[in-house]
Amino acid sequence: MNKTNKKLEALRAEVDRLDAELLSTLEQRIAIVKDIAAAKEDDGSALAFRPGREANVMRRILDKHSSDLPDVVVANIWREIIAAVCRMQKPLSISITAPEKSVGYWDLARSHFGAATPMTLHKSPTVVLREVSADPSKLGVMPWMNIERDTWWVHLAQGGDNVPKILAALPFVQNTSGSFEDLNALVIGQAVPEASGDDNSLFVVMTENEVSRARLNEYLEKCGLNGHCVDSRSPAVEEGDWLHLFQVPQFVTDGDEKLKAFVELVGDSVIKTVILGAFAVPVQS
Repeated sequence: MNKTNKKLEALRAEVDRLDAELLSTLEQRIAIVKDIAAAKEDDGSALAFRPGREANVMRRILDKHSSDLPDVVVANIWREIIAAVCRMQKPLSISITAPEKSVGYWDLARSHFGAATPMTLHKSPTVVLREVSADPSKLGVMPWMNIERDTWWVHLAQGGDNVPKILAALPFVQNTSGSFEDLNALVIGQAVPEASGDDNSLFVVMTENEVSRARLNEYLEKCGLNGHCVDSRSPAVEEGDWLHLFQVPQFVTDGDEKLKAFVELVGDSVIKTVILGAFAVPVQS
């Protein structure tokens, strides 16, 4: 055997050793997660999905990794692990809205929630909203709310115990090697939104009368929310109420002082405010 072949054989042996080490480390990680699940008190949640913590784990991993692997490859490896250990703790399934049965939304969901997570595809957002509202162990994937025809957020604006919240945005790491259909989506579920340290929040203000988007955006700026009005919906009937959807670059909760100040500026026309949820700002790789 020549020197080149001996070197190649040694390198392959080292790869085999590292594979075994990686597998052993993965098995140790899984065992620790099982111990954590056993040690945790039951908080009453039907989901082990922790979008804020997951976002921080992904940011930390991507910040530390320095190999020649693209960020999206590293992210997909960890997403598979995270999704798998979530399902080990509590059941999880995904209901996907795909207008015209677009395969792109399926790809977004599969990339984020892993190869083994049960998923179903539906053309109608109403079906997904109904499934997620009825089953607290199910998450929904919805089209991003920047298209005039996307009105599914109106259902979330009703508020209530079983009404889902916005919890995450997809994709969390953009695949720069391809942009099939160039889609984005939001994840909804019956869980409490979780701050990651770099978040966007969405909320709705219901008013008796029409208020211009320009004025609403001016009020947002005055209150330090620095967001914008994404959409305003006129009432379906003559005496109905207006719905105004907002996105702001911070984590907003009920009782937030800036939100209170904003509502005061809008005035007596305000009927109610509903926080739809929040999502960790995606990584720009």
